[in-house]
Amino acid sequence: MSMEKIIKGLEREILQQRREAQEILNRIAAVTSPEFAGRAAGVLDPRKHFYGFECYLSLLLTLETVLYAEVPPDDALDVVQTGWDAKTILSVWRSEE
Repeated sequence: MSMEKIIKGLEREILQQRREAQEILNRIAAVTSPEFAGRAAGVLDPRKHFYGFECYLSLLLTLETVLYAEVPPDDALDVVQTGWDAKTILSVWRSEE
């Protein structure tokens, strides 16, 4: 496989991940607000942390799930940063209500 093909493959993968992140952020904005979605993207930005873009996507998906379960946005953003999965977060959240 040539280096050019490898680079093009990586570029396609990066673009796909960016599109996926934007789709998740759009869904987060729909359930909260565009401002909150932008803030969440900034807080979870992988350039500010010791994790990669795949983990960022996972955190965004967890945030989306927790928000759809009606956890208040600010609380959801805080707890998602623990790295817990959505099931654990919701279990703890519901036990504290």
